[in-house]
Amino acid sequence: MRSHYRLGIDAGGTFTDFVLADKSSNVKIYKTPSTPNDPTKAIENGLALISEDLDVSPEDIVSQSDLCINGTTVGLNALIQHKGSLVGLICTKGHEDSIEIRLGHKEDGYRYDPDYPPAVMLAPRYLRRGIRERVISNGTIKTPMNEHDVREACKLFIDNDIKTIAVSFIWSVLNPSHEIRAAQIIKEMMPDAIITIGSELYPQIREYTRTSTAITNA
Repeated sequence: MRSHYRLGIDAGGTFTDFVLADKSSNVKIYKTPSTPNDPTKAIENGLALISEDLDVSPEDIVSQSDLCINGTTVGLNALIQHKGSLVGLICTKGHEDSIEIRLGHKEDGYRYDPDYPPAVMLAPRYLRRGIRERVISNGTIKTPMNEHDVREACKLFIDNDIKTIAVSFIWSVLNPSHEIRAAQIIKEMMPDAIITIGSELYPQIREYTRTSTAITNA
């Protein structure tokens, strides 16, 4: 039996909707205008509506919910409209162009289409920095990570006012130690940076998929 509530949130471009079910399966629906400049504000406003209706504090609503689901088109809209921030990429040296090469022209997974238009790069070439490091396919470190390279990349990002950074190295899914250390260095030099680590977000083999997912998340 659920602890008390289950809460669903759908944050759209115009309205943010809330569905709250209690342990007796009673369902209530709430709606509040979305706040595109700060989507979290609409969630706060919606929780305040629920709080007022049920005479329960927003904190208690959340703490007494055994399931909270937040679905949103905010990130997708930003991606489609190219309104997100530019991303800095830290990757294995020699693989700076993997996200541009992609899977060749195999856009649907198996069929080649040479006429398919090139994707817009969320991490432009000048913001992709290759780091001297290498983990091989059994998880063994062949080349220790060059920390100086990471620090130089951070200087570039600082000079270009980059706030979001993706870190994705070869075979990091088998040994993420280089990615973890790189993120630590970034945090030291750029305390306010938002960092996405590829092996944490998408711990799957396939470099392009993992790296592009990390960039998109960043």
